[in-house]
Amino acid sequence: MGISGLHAVIVPFPAQRTINPLINLAQLLSSRGVVITFVNMDWSHKCMSKAAHNDDEPTFKFLNIPDGLPPDHGRLANLAESVIAMENLGPVLEHHLLSSSSDGKTPPVTCIITENFMSCTHQVAKKLGVPRVIFWTLCATSSIAQCNANLLLSHGHIPVKVEDSKRAEKVITCLPGNLPPLLPSDLFSFYRATDTSGVLFQWALRESQFQSKADYVLVNTFDELEPPETVSALSCNGCPALAVGPVFLPNFLEGRDLNGRGSLLEQDESCLKWLDAQDPASVIYVSFGSIAVKSNEQLEELAIGLEKSQHPFLWVLRMDIAGGMPATLPEGFEERTKDRGLIVKWAPQVKVLSHPSVGGFISHCGWNSCLESMSMGIPILGWPYSADQFLDCRFCKDVWKIGIDLEGVDVDENLVIKREEIERGVRRLMEGKEAQELRKRGMELKGAAFKAVGQGGSSFTNLNRFIHDMTQLSKSASVKRAYPQSIPSIC
Repeated sequence: MGISGLHAVIVPFPAQRTINPLINLAQLLSSRGVVITFVNMDWSHKCMSKAAHNDDEPTFKFLNIPDGLPPDHGRLANLAESVIAMENLGPVLEHHLLSSSSDGKTPPVTCIITENFMSCTHQVAKKLGVPRVIFWTLCATSSIAQCNANLLLSHGHIPVKVEDSKRAEKVITCLPGNLPPLLPSDLFSFYRATDTSGVLFQWALRESQFQSKADYVLVNTFDELEPPETVSALSCNGCPALAVGPVFLPNFLEGRDLNGRGSLLEQDESCLKWLDAQDPASVIYVSFGSIAVKSNEQLEELAIGLEKSQHPFLWVLRMDIAGGMPATLPEGFEERTKDRGLIVKWAPQVKVLSHPSVGGFISHCGWNSCLESMSMGIPILGWPYSADQFLDCRFCKDVWKIGIDLEGVDVDENLVIKREEIERGVRRLMEGKEAQELRKRGMELKGAAFKAVGQGGSSFTNLNRFIHDMTQLSKSASVKRAYPQSIPSIC
C-alpha cells in the first residue's frame, strides 16, 4: 500500500484526448503516495509503447485488457462500434481487477477513477464496494451540458438544430452552475443527429444518466477559469466536485512531459530544433488533434492561406487526416515554403506551445489543446470539428478572450474555409493591436494556470483534499465492514 493507503484504478476511454489527461492525473496522485493501476486496452497500450520515449516513464503500473473487438478493427474510425464495446466492458474489467489483486502483491482497490464516458465502471465499483470518481476531461461548462443531456432533451434543446444558433429565443438558460447562456451549436455534436435513434446519440444520452451518479467528481479545469460554483454544479447528488487542472502542467513544470507517454502516435521532436532557428513569437502552429479529418479541398485552401499569410508555420499533418488517406497538397507548395514552413506527422505539442518562437495556434479546440495553449499563453484561432470543440472554441473567443474563430464553422461541418479567410485569420492572430490584446490575455491566463497548480494554489489544494477525502472514506469503509451502521458516506 502507498503512503496514503490508497490504491486507485484509473480507467480512461481509449482515445488520445482522454488518455493524456488521465495519465497526467495518475502521475500527480502517484507522486503523492497513491498506488495507481492504469487500465489500458491492449491495442492502445501497444500504440503507446511504440510511441513512448524512455524519459517519459511514469511511476505506476499498467493493466492491459482486451476490448472485445477484432485486432484489425478501426476503433476510433468506427466510433459507434467502439462505444458499444466500452459499455459492455464491465465484466472483463472486473475479472482482470480481481485477478490482479489476487497475486498477493497488489493492495486492495480503494477507488475507481473513471473518464466521464465510461459508464461500465459504475457496476464494477458497486461490486468491489469502492467509490466511483468521475474525472471530467472536458471543461466544466461542457461537462454540465452533457451531464444534463436529458434535461436539455425535456426542454426541447436536443436534438440540436444548429440553424437556431442565430435566434436569440433559442439560447439555453436552464442549466445549473451560473453559466453564460449557451447556443444550440455549443452542445455536443453527437446531438446534431436528425435520427435520434442513432447509436452515438443514444449512447451519449445513456452515459449522461451515469454521469450524475458519481461518488466524487474531479474536473480538468481551474477555479480561476471556471469558478467553483460552476464546477460544483457537476455534483448532481451532493458529492464533492473539485477543479484539479490543468493536470498536465505540474508534470511538465517538473520536466515530465507525460503527454508523450500517453500518445498513440509517435512524436517528431526534430521540429523543436527547427523552432530554435525562428524569431520569437513568429510561428503559427497548426494542429487538429488525433481524430479530426479534412477534405483535400480544405487542406489545399489551408496550405495556400498559410503561404499567403507570409508567417512561418509548423503544421502537424497526420497520415490519415484526409479521411484516412494522406493529404494532397498544392503542387509546389512545400518547395515554395521550405524556408519558413515545416510539416510533421505528429509533434510534442506542449513542448511546441511552450517554445518562445510560437506565437499562435490554429486548433480544433479540443479541451486538452485549449488548456495547453492557455497554460503557455498562446492565442488560438479556433477551427472545431466535433464533440465539445464548438463550445470550447466559442468560449475561447467570447468568454475567456484568448482566441478568434472562423466564420460559419460552428454550424456547417462541411463548410470549406477559403484561403482568403485563413490568411486573414492568421494575420489577426499574429499581427496588430488585436493580436497584442490576445497575447496579453494569454499571459494572464498562463499566470493563473501556473498559480492554480503551484503549491497552495486552488488545483493543488483541491487535489490534496481529494486524497484526504478518499483516505478518510477508505478508513471509514474498513470500520463500516465491522460496524455497519457507524460511519456515514462522504457524500
